Amino acid sequence: MFMINFHILGAGGAVPTPTHCPSAYWVGLDGQYLLLDPGPGALVRLVKSGLAPRGVDQINLVLLSHLHPDHSVDLISLLFAAHSPICTNTEPLHIRGPVGLISLLAKLQDIYGRWLEPRNRSLEISEWSEGQVLNLPAGGSVEPFRVNHPQDHLSDHALGYRFTDSAGKIVVFSGDTGACPELNQAARRADLLVVECSVPDHLATPGHLHPATVGALCADAKPRHVVLTHQYPAAAALDLVHEVVQYFDGKISQACDGSSYEVD
Repeated sequence: MFMINFHILGAGGAVPTPTHCPSAYWVGLDGQYLLLDPGPGALVRLVKSGLAPRGVDQINLVLLSHLHPDHSVDLISLLFAAHSPICTNTEPLHIRGPVGLISLLAKLQDIYGRWLEPRNRSLEISEWSEGQVLNLPAGGSVEPFRVNHPQDHLSDHALGYRFTDSAGKIVVFSGDTGACPELNQAARRADLLVVECSVPDHLATPGHLHPATVGALCADAKPRHVVLTHQYPAAAALDLVHEVVQYFDGKISQACDGSSYEVD
């Protein structure tokens, strides 16, 4: 069956709460799964969820939207685990992200050395930019697009992702971003839009979305279902659906850790 599953392992930002840990997502596309934005504790939450019965051996593809630690730091945990003889997966481990990813991993290997070298599998690292498309063996595709999230080190690129299954259903993930036309275009008529809503309107922060800007995006793009994620504590404590529905009257959900959404 053609289907996209979007499991939210971490619906928070850099400051965790009991219900909103830092970013982490487990995405299924026509039965093939990938780990998206493995922030702190992503691997523990994935294994505890029961969604990956083989544990870290089930991870063959990792995508990063950008290189901030709350979206990438569990790369260290994953590579260290893959160095253990306990892990027996021999398929290549693919890690894809924005420009700067290769430099980040090189710096980490300068610190940890061979402890970040997978023991039984090759490591395939790819930097990509908007316009490239990854076609998955099980069917479906992943396409990055540029978003507006300034960074001051390692990379000036931040990406969102557009997932398409073999039946043409579309899920869009915003990553961290402020309002930008690229996100509006990618999200247009999407079946599911998983979008950051980091802070309340009165705490609006450059490079991030808040209820008013999420509402304007959705009113323009008209996705079928909107899921609000990447919530810092002040946003997580609010009824964000009530805040966004003032601007957009479609289907809206406020994510927390463990939320799961399906498009079939």
